[in-house]
Amino acid sequence: YSFCTLLVTFFVVFSMMFKKMLLAAGGLFTVSSATPNFMIFMADDQQFYFDESPPPRYDGVAPTLTAMNRVRDEGAVFLRAYAASTMCAPSRFALLTGRYASRGEYAINSAGRSSRVNVNVPSSKITGADHQHTTARTLSDDGYRTIMCGKWHLATNDINWQSDYPALVSRVKESGFTDAVAVYHSNMNQGNQASDGTVYGHNLEWMVESALNVVEDAVINNQEFYLYFAPTAPHGPSPYADMFLDERATPSGWLPQTPVTTMKSRSVIRAEGNDDPAIVSHLWVDESLAALMEGLDSLNVLDTTMIILCMDHGMGAKNQIYEGGARILQAVRYPPLAIPGTVISSVVSNIDISATITDIAGLIPSYQVDGRSWKNDLQGNPSSVTVPKVIELGTDRAVIADRFKFFSLDAQSTRTNLLGVHPHINDCIQLYDVVTDGGEQLNLVGDASYNNEVTDYSDFIKRHDEGTQMPEVQNSQLLVANFGNTQTVPGNKVGKQETTCTTVLWSCEVFTSRRSCSAATCPGTGSACVWSRRTCSC
Repeated sequence: YSFCTLLVTFFVVFSMMFKKMLLAAGGLFTVSSATPNFMIFMADDQQFYFDESPPPRYDGVAPTLTAMNRVRDEGAVFLRAYAASTMCAPSRFALLTGRYASRGEYAINSAGRSSRVNVNVPSSKITGADHQHTTARTLSDDGYRTIMCGKWHLATNDINWQSDYPALVSRVKESGFTDAVAVYHSNMNQGNQASDGTVYGHNLEWMVESALNVVEDAVINNQEFYLYFAPTAPHGPSPYADMFLDERATPSGWLPQTPVTTMKSRSVIRAEGNDDPAIVSHLWVDESLAALMEGLDSLNVLDTTMIILCMDHGMGAKNQIYEGGARILQAVRYPPLAIPGTVISSVVSNIDISATITDIAGLIPSYQVDGRSWKNDLQGNPSSVTVPKVIELGTDRAVIADRFKFFSLDAQSTRTNLLGVHPHINDCIQLYDVVTDGGEQLNLVGDASYNNEVTDYSDFIKRHDEGTQMPEVQNSQLLVANFGNTQTVPGNKVGKQETTCTTVLWSCEVFTSRRSCSAATCPGTGSACVWSRRTCSC
């Protein structure tokens, strides 16, 4: 066994060296560097182990993620990067399309109530016209080899994907990918079975080999490539347990031979992580990134490939639009633009990645995108105009720009106070200075000195809603932030004693009643507030 392992390792290393010599000599493996290649690497449910992580910070023993640190050290790190949604599928929708998930055709048609589109995992699918609204489509139309590898999570459940792997591949390709390899439909359960009965789980070696095979073919044929590599780990079920499965076990069935990569063996990775399941799963993911970078280097395209490293959402408050759920890791390695050690403090979102890629590629998408390119930020010329970023979760919305973050929550949505650290989680209207209050503890709503910010952000959310709601309600005044008395409404946490109805924000009940002040009363007299010009008055 040891001899076989040594032989395989020698073969891999020799092949890499041979290809690199040919490349250096201008031989068979050549590729134009006029326009870059792109690789997005986004693990599933990755912990935010790095210094720019927001509260609540991970307080355990963090693993040393060598490959991720290399991307960070050799490129640019974004200190204030956000996910457009704090759930897997809608975040991926935004990443791959550059559009908010609330714009999705399937989400709009799935809306069960005439209000905001419900942005969640079941509603965030790429169907119909949205197959044309992807970065992959824009790039493939220009001749790029567009490759999807790993977790998809954007297909409807009209087919049993577990038993029909070819159909899953075809469905992914409908979204503009020329190649879909080592694809997983969505999250897994223990004991998943392929159509041939193979019990499979996480298999990063299969993913790495499959992705690099297509990349190599693209390089041979002088094609630029766009690789979306989405490891299924560290998301459960336990990647650690799946490391004991045979590497030939995959969703496509039993492979004829074990995948050949430069990755460390699974036993070595487990040993390096002291058999701690959480640590080991992250080391396994990091090792897959290292192998991909080694593969790109062997093809002499590492420095002509923009590597974008990101998370799908935060884990400190997953499924919440607070900083712990919305803030993500984002780093970029691309020597022609990103000088090592570059730190970018601009507010960005993963919805901007699509716009950036097409900008750098010199292409204009045929559809409307919501993101903006941060190409100039990489070059040290950030825009003087701040474009607010919206965070969507269910029918809750938040918007972040510069130092302030504003929440417009739906009173009918269900929220849990994750980790018990957000005292205002049940307030429908919240405003935080996240520069000085990164833990979002002090709700500034009700402080008159911030009334202008509340009004401006409320209007922005209103415009966002009107642009993404179901057509029949796009012209409504739904969920516009207004001012009114709140002291008599149960559950309100503003609680200021005022003399008029116009000094503090409405409570949840008033806010969602739409053009009604019936739940608010005038201080002193007890008379009802009157609706007038989108506000309440006595």
